[in-house]
Amino acid sequence: METLQKKSLFWDTSEIDPQKNEHFVIERILNFGDETDFNWAIKQYGEKTVEKNLLTSNSLSNKSLNFWCHFFNLKKELCLSNQLARERGAFWKK
Repeated sequence: METLQKKSLFWDTSEIDPQKNEHFVIERILNFGDETDFNWAIKQYGEKTVEKNLLTSNSLSNKSLNFWCHFFNLKKELCLSNQLARERGAFWKK
């Protein structure tokens, strides 16, 4: 649970529950975390859960999204469709 105390990851929160806020925690780690944080997330949530959150994230930077899609060896189309959907905005979603 040491990761959850890092001010560099959670500068805008005073208290966070890693179970209730799983998506938020994983997004922050994928966007701003280091190797230790990532390893903690994999241990805490499992690789499939981290991957699933990656693909449903709305707040990952394009740089982070691209890196993690390559890291998890995800199909380019899958990551690209997520990225394009985020860029189009709310009015373009089906």
